Amino acid sequence: MQLNINTVKTVLNKVNSKGASLIRKETGLDASMAAKEGFKLQLPETAHTCDIVRIGRNNNPALHYTDVLTFRDKSGQIVNRYIKQVDGKNIKETHKGYEEMFPWEKDMDESGKEVMDIFGKKVRSYTRENGKIKQIQEDTFAVSDEPKPYLTHFQRTITPAAQPRTTRVNNENILLEQRRSGEKPKFLQNEYKVDDYYTGDFYLINSRASSGELKKIAQNSYFLPYVSPTPKFTNRMANACIEDANFIAPPEIKLYKEASAKSGFYTGDVNINLKSSRDLSAPRESLTETIGHEVSHAKWAEKTLMYDMHKNGIDMGNDFKKFIKPGDIPKIEKYKYSSEHYISPKEDYKGYLNQYCERVAREDGTAAVRKYSTLDKAIKNEFPYRHEFQFYQPNYNQDDLMGLASLLKAWK
Repeated sequence: MQLNINTVKTVLNKVNSKGASLIRKETGLDASMAAKEGFKLQLPETAHTCDIVRIGRNNNPALHYTDVLTFRDKSGQIVNRYIKQVDGKNIKETHKGYEEMFPWEKDMDESGKEVMDIFGKKVRSYTRENGKIKQIQEDTFAVSDEPKPYLTHFQRTITPAAQPRTTRVNNENILLEQRRSGEKPKFLQNEYKVDDYYTGDFYLINSRASSGELKKIAQNSYFLPYVSPTPKFTNRMANACIEDANFIAPPEIKLYKEASAKSGFYTGDVNINLKSSRDLSAPRESLTETIGHEVSHAKWAEKTLMYDMHKNGIDMGNDFKKFIKPGDIPKIEKYKYSSEHYISPKEDYKGYLNQYCERVAREDGTAAVRKYSTLDKAIKNEFPYRHEFQFYQPNYNQDDLMGLASLLKAWK
């Protein structure tokens, strides 16, 4: 006889010391049974069977209970889980999606003859409380294929703040840890305030790590862009470059999409061409070089403006002496002359490349790629057993040569 999850009141069970009792447990049900039981869920396409569990809580299962629905595919792998926690009128719902990542081979020697398989699983979840988003979380687990495996766990948690959408500030937590039985675990954990979740402006408010070296990695301004999902990377990297440049009045970042050879430009604002509806058509090294280049123009434009104001006896808050070193003045004068006698690439491409203002911007773009690549190398050294796609999946397209060229130039 099958029990109805909406009408069952009591089942023979044992109440533990915390007032929890198992009211129902059924496994291997047809996945469509969830809808018949009254759950309003969008079933995953691969769902084949469903397990249903109800646990009563607080010695009052009529008002306090938790339902757990676990959906499995034909092979028995979990593909989705739904958890509904009811406390009187308060209802918290969590949806979890599970994704198996194909094994990644890690070279164990220079010749590549000895390799180790690293298996990965991604779990994405979002929680609503009384209909409102409470938390969004993504966990990625990587396990090395050996008798005593390494577990690498990367977690991103976003908690929306209570402010209205137009002014809201979200909390974003990043955790990266590596564990192995018998060894001391290593981890780094950052907490950020993120302004306007969709563009990803951020600042670090707290940082913890298991060692000084890991703390340096965690506090690197490029770390959040490094682990950022695709749509946020460009804006976050721009803000990281701006933070490095130590502006008095930071420029505005404007992202646009245009089928053009132009990657970006500076006109008082930093403009970056995404060129794709995916928001990331080029490798991250190539984007980082463009961003660092255009932010450099903004930085030197501000220095030139401060220099002109200082020469005219205007120095608000004594900023010129605070932010401009004496050794920078000859460079500012050269940049000022170069920008006032600017050579466009259409006019003279060789002259455009050789002018001082463009050489300086290219150097700053290269420095940004070098910092990004140094961070990447440090993370790989500290967490060597992570799955290659644990942070994000690299792009494999016609722009890969651009990314490779950016890296080679950065390490000259």
